[in-house]
Amino acid sequence: MREALEILTLAPREWPALFRVPGLWRVEALFGAFYLLRLPSWDIWMQTRHLPRPKEDFRFGETPYSAGLEILKEARIGPRDVFYDLGAGKGKMTFLAALATGCRAVGMEMLASYTLIARRIVGALRLEGRAEFQHADFLKADLGEATVLYAAASSWSESTRELLLERIAGLTPGTRWISVGWECRHPALELLSARRLLFSWGRDNAWFYRVRKSEGTHPTVAEHMEDPPSPQDGGSDQG
Repeated sequence: MREALEILTLAPREWPALFRVPGLWRVEALFGAFYLLRLPSWDIWMQTRHLPRPKEDFRFGETPYSAGLEILKEARIGPRDVFYDLGAGKGKMTFLAALATGCRAVGMEMLASYTLIARRIVGALRLEGRAEFQHADFLKADLGEATVLYAAASSWSESTRELLLERIAGLTPGTRWISVGWECRHPALELLSARRLLFSWGRDNAWFYRVRKSEGTHPTVAEHMEDPPSPQDGGSDQG
């Protein structure tokens, strides 16, 4: 019940972020204009009927701005970073990263309409060079220039997760890897921290890793954290 009430009150939780991050309210206003008469479930069904990926990879869910700011802060993302949002959807996290940190943010999305609208917003707000959207499958795209990879993977299929983990071998050591709803286990990933935050689907864990060159199996959270093994709750203005 408590979590359901938190989800219902997400909109007021977003207001501080909207007006704290310069330009973010303009992005949200354009989202409202472009998506006013569109139904996410219909959009997704129409565009994924013939895509060669499990249907659960395309379940609608968003990272709220309030949770996104906590994630960007925890990952220490700055202007020199290149942030890749894997499965960007409408692009909320991509726009937030670009506007809040000054980094170059790249959203990868397989649904053509989402990519098209996001590019129109980039043009309308003159964000070229700061925010970029690629109509691409992140399982096949070049991820080499990324310094930060973000994957909101709560609903992704196990096969997609396994294929994405195979891409780690090609990443530069030091690259940061953020996954939501998915504790990744790979010998080249070092767990740095974990947070429990409120997303559009409810509370979920965000895991923060760094790519390293090492052998052996990935330790559990308990082995990395001296105190409690479970992630901590989110910040003050969010869940």
